[in-house]
Amino acid sequence: MLIDYKEKENFLILYLQGRMDVKYSSDIESDLNNLINNNPKLGVLLNLEKVEYMSSSGLRLFVTLLRKLKEQNRKFRLCNLTPAVVKIFEVVELLDMFDIYGDEKEALNS
Repeated sequence: MLIDYKEKENFLILYLQGRMDVKYSSDIESDLNNLINNNPKLGVLLNLEKVEYMSSSGLRLFVTLLRKLKEQNRKFRLCNLTPAVVKIFEVVELLDMFDIYGDEKEALNS
């Protein structure tokens, strides 16, 4: 799982790529937490355009991040979900829990 990032408009934008499954979830969680902790004044936007698969461990990570960032009064948004990832969110009925946007520009301007 590749994580790239940039800072834009008071957000730390994180670009995930590949598979979010049990094999990679602990490494992803560690990388995300380090980036988020090192940028404490920024909201977080996860761009999932290149995530091809997500298991329950990926969903657990997102729920954990959501709780953590809410406790810190920080924004947390998702954008560019692939149809496969949207389907997973629908199946477990988590779409309403997250702020999800069609693209990066829309997420930043909301």
